[in-house]
Amino acid sequence: MKKFKLFLALSFTTLLLCTSTYANAQGEIDFADLSTHYGEPKVEINLSAGLMKLIGSFANSEDPEIGDILSKLESIKVRVYNLNGEVSKASSTIDQVSSELKADNWETLVTVNNNEENQKVRVFSKSTSNVIDGVVVMVVSPEKDGGEAVFINIVGEIDPEKIGKVAQTLNVDID
Repeated sequence: MKKFKLFLALSFTTLLLCTSTYANAQGEIDFADLSTHYGEPKVEINLSAGLMKLIGSFANSEDPEIGDILSKLESIKVRVYNLNGEVSKASSTIDQVSSELKADNWETLVTVNNNEENQKVRVFSKSTSNVIDGVVVMVVSPEKDGGEAVFINIVGEIDPEKIGKVAQTLNVDID
């Protein structure tokens, strides 16, 4: 469980920093089809490029480097679904999306298969040169109220060298 919390902390840090049925433009994933599997999400976040630039401009007064990073993000999408005990269906979806992302040349960053606790985690990135264009995080966890599935997509210019700066600024403790 501690490792799972560590992973979620890392995913959250990535979220703040920063062909297939699902893949669209460079770094973007379409989550629209997931509602047909799970119903309406219990959490849905859609942050557009304009909003990211606004957030970046606010952050700019505190830390220009953080403001610059945030203003280069084009979108952040988060979907959290109740699984109502249908964990195997969510695991299958993650396997299917993972296969499609790999076929579309996304790089696998993290793979966790905890069969004992029925948890599954996948993190992928799509890059051009030395800049990350998109990050996808997918998590299935059966622990809460019949389980939940989390799908996160961050699109935009994410410089890997600056991720540590953002984590340090946010004082993220991953111990």
